[in-house]
Amino acid sequence: MSTRTASIGATARLIAIAAFLVFALTGGGRIAGSDEVTMFELSRAMLHGHIDVPEGATLQGPDGRFYSKNTAGQAILALPLVAIAETATRVGHFPGGKAVLAARFVASFFNAMLTALMLAAFYAFARLLGVRPRAALAATALLGFTTPVWIYAKSFMAEPLEAFGLLLTLGSAAMAAAGAAVDRPGARRWLLWCALGTFLAVSAKASMLTLTLAALLALRPWRKPMRLVLPLAGIALASAGHLAYNYARFHNAAESGYGAQASASAFSTPLMVGLHGLIFSSGKGVLWFAPLLWLLPWGASEMRRRRAHGEEPRHGWAADSAFIGAAAMWAIGLVQYATFQHWAGDGSWGPRYLVPMLPAAFLCVAFALEYGSRALKRAAWALAAIGLLVQLAGVGIYFGAEMREVGDYPYTRALDDPHSLEASHFNPAFSPITEHGKMLLANIAAHLRGDMPTLGQAGAADPRLGISAGDQVAMLKAIDVWWLYAHYAGIPAAPLMIAALLLLAGAVAAGAAAFAAANAERETRGA
Repeated sequence: MSTRTASIGATARLIAIAAFLVFALTGGGRIAGSDEVTMFELSRAMLHGHIDVPEGATLQGPDGRFYSKNTAGQAILALPLVAIAETATRVGHFPGGKAVLAARFVASFFNAMLTALMLAAFYAFARLLGVRPRAALAATALLGFTTPVWIYAKSFMAEPLEAFGLLLTLGSAAMAAAGAAVDRPGARRWLLWCALGTFLAVSAKASMLTLTLAALLALRPWRKPMRLVLPLAGIALASAGHLAYNYARFHNAAESGYGAQASASAFSTPLMVGLHGLIFSSGKGVLWFAPLLWLLPWGASEMRRRRAHGEEPRHGWAADSAFIGAAAMWAIGLVQYATFQHWAGDGSWGPRYLVPMLPAAFLCVAFALEYGSRALKRAAWALAAIGLLVQLAGVGIYFGAEMREVGDYPYTRALDDPHSLEASHFNPAFSPITEHGKMLLANIAAHLRGDMPTLGQAGAADPRLGISAGDQVAMLKAIDVWWLYAHYAGIPAAPLMIAALLLLAGAVAAGAAAFAAANAERETRGA
């Protein structure tokens, strides 16, 4: 390993630590969404040797038992953490429903760890593609904290795993394409990492297949088709896992559990409607939820720039290859999800289906930050400030609480109805961004007055949420961080605040160390 690669790795590790501590500090400590709860229950079931789960967001199999519609990739990867959670609840002698909530608390940090690793990988790839340390570090922080990546790090959804798999596929493919022949050890190592990326992405969700194949264009397979062998083996292994899981659930390897949603009939939204919704709409438009994407034209132009004399890319073949894969991924992803019946991915924060592609787009943003003009960089920091404010609104208020507050949930129309959640999607006056912001400011003001919600109100607990209907109403006034939820439940404030301050201090220290390590890279870049 070269000195340069080792120093990049050291900075990346510090980034992972700092990011995880921030995600741990701002985590909700809860698993509440229907898909999240079912995925968690699937992981718990696997610990006990079966795959059927309690009814709810499920399908009934031919044996009369209930099964998750979702794929099992995330549930399997989360098994070690879920096992720790189950063990902790037994050792702590938590009673009944509290044991489930405590186990969910521990497992809820799975995506915090995964997203922290993804940000570390993003930094490493940005550096290897030719972005200098400070710009790469800035782009990494902006990806993590000015886009919906932050909010999904609080979830138990599959998007962080999908994002990690796609980034690993794209970055490794670009590095392999820039190397020499396949039989060289360095190129083979990158192809192995690429195969791991394809396996993770497709295991997380079968619909990632098209995006993964698009990312593999970064390999430039038209030049050396044999480069595809290992990455395609990763896809084949993941696909075999899906088929085996399908058979175990439904005694039919072709039955995914999604029914019509897995067929061509599910892609019935007019393309221009879906594109407008995913890119520009006030309720789901990615340009508002991740404002730095406005820099894409400048970053893309820089990644593809040629030298003054000749066709060789200015920043090398790796950057050029990464752009090809990222552009193909976004082109296919936008068409795929824009035409899907449930293009908005409700309920969720922002354009849920586009979140896994954000790391690929931010490689372009990194090049814009590195090589843009002074005016462009000033604009970038203005967009970053806006993006941070948007995410703080999403971090502070759970999207399910906002949907209840404004009357979007419980749903009054089917999600494939063209008028479903129409105001929230397309009317700026009812954008979740502004609604979350208003709720957060109001709830902070109430907390400062000492007016906080309390948990433990009488009534039967909802089997999915684990709290009563009265508690659900009270939680509309909550701030979505675990240490405040614990206080709402009656735990004294002092130890909770100490824990939060320790996490904050650790994040600041790790962030400062990452900044220092990035600066040290500048001193050794010629080594």
